[in-house]
Amino acid sequence: MNITWIVTTFMALSVVGCTSSNAPTQQEMVSSMERVENHEGLIKHYKGHLQQNPQDLLVTQELAEVYFGKGDIESARFYSDHLLDKGVKNAQLYQLSGQIYDKQGESDEAVKRYVRSTELGNNTSEIHVLLGISYSKLDRFEQAEKEFNQARLKGHDDITVKNNLAVVYLAQGYYSRVTELLAPVFKENPNNEVVKANLAIAFFKLGQFGQARELLNGDYTDAQVSLISSQLYKFDG
Repeated sequence: MNITWIVTTFMALSVVGCTSSNAPTQQEMVSSMERVENHEGLIKHYKGHLQQNPQDLLVTQELAEVYFGKGDIESARFYSDHLLDKGVKNAQLYQLSGQIYDKQGESDEAVKRYVRSTELGNNTSEIHVLLGISYSKLDRFEQAEKEFNQARLKGHDDITVKNNLAVVYLAQGYYSRVTELLAPVFKENPNNEVVKANLAIAFFKLGQFGQARELLNGDYTDAQVSLISSQLYKFDG
């Protein structure tokens, strides 16, 4: 037998074998698209799967999540409502449904779905933050504060929790509490625009214009800072 033919054939098989073993799996492809937030690619992938198996409720839920992440709230609601109508009950679906309702300005409905999510076993810090935000929008500040503090106890990041608590305190006129809460955060995170804005509002409300100007002068002119100050006091009146 021709030794050259044997070697050539072996090498060809080796290359084919390597290509096959190194090809990414579907899960690896999905994970890669998730990492780079390739929403269009994920939608195409999940819709392709549903064309073959329209009754795959797990994939339908994944599709609803992707649409929400993309910002297409109408599509996210369509698929999540379909799942709920089908009798699907799980903590993540109810959390997603709550987020959809909150985005659409229906915070009371969002709260109901978040609570249902916790009843189904959602013990994450995130669900407490989401509940706190919806309670805040309903002016249920005591409950909002309680939820944000629960998130804090469960290890949620300080900037998110403290910013949300600051919004609750600003809404109630507790401006000194806002400065106590956010001044240390701003010192460590001077480029966080949300922290800066909330802290500046609190300083303005307290009449501490020098500190407010110090925060904002890098972003606004003196005239703009003065206008912000006057508008805030006009709003109070």
